[in-house]
Amino acid sequence: MIQKAHSLESKKLIYLRLYVVILLASFLLSCTTNIKNHGYIPSKSDLETLVIGKDTKQSVAKKIGLPATAGLEGAYYYVRSTFNSPGFKSAQLVDRTVVVLSFDQRSKLKNIETFNVDNGNFVRLDYRVTETGLDNKNILRQIIGSISGPSASSLGM
Repeated sequence: MIQKAHSLESKKLIYLRLYVVILLASFLLSCTTNIKNHGYIPSKSDLETLVIGKDTKQSVAKKIGLPATAGLEGAYYYVRSTFNSPGFKSAQLVDRTVVVLSFDQRSKLKNIETFNVDNGNFVRLDYRVTETGLDNKNILRQIIGSISGPSASSLGM
């Protein structure tokens, strides 16, 4: 009888320890940071293989792949976003980089520009151009502007 009581007490103690360990592990795991990357931008070395005025849309697609977004004016937009989602909190944007490849009327590569986000404004980090800058910056502003999500006024509230 004493052995059964002792055995029962030791089982309760084991279960209590296991419960505490699981509780501590779940608490510690909820505090970890989870970095997530979305999208694709070509590497700097891949971009250096492109020749302005010589490469076409087809050769660009073969060398570095098709973009996730193409503009109405024929530009290619490669977008990569990095998010930090700490524990159970919602994800927060850490970084967004946009690489814009624009083409002339003959589908020849005209410009290679790289932009980043700084306090909601886009900042040109790197560019190789043969003519003036980006012709249509509206799509770039839309991509960068989507950082904070829709506003109440844009939803009609």
